[in-house]
Amino acid sequence: MEVAAVLIILVIVVTVALVLASAFWPEPEPEQEPAGTETGPATVPEPPTGPTTLEGALVAQLISGEISARQYRRAVAKLAARDDQRQPVRPPTGLV
Repeated sequence: MEVAAVLIILVIVVTVALVLASAFWPEPEPEQEPAGTETGPATVPEPPTGPTTLEGALVAQLISGEISARQYRRAVAKLAARDDQRQPVRPPTGLV
């Protein structure tokens, strides 16, 4: 029984030590540019302001009221048919 108690205390002490070590571990220092090199202002690419896919454009038109739900369903059905012709999905053989 004493051995089990010592092992439990040892596990608790090691766990607390690891938690404290991770809490006070120093952050890595950021890499600095060599002296004398100048960099311009960082350019961040602008996020797209509108839909980037045809499906996204259809949803935007549906939400704004430019097309009706019926027109949206018809357009999506045409897209699905076109995709099925261009890239047909075939079920794997030999599974049944």
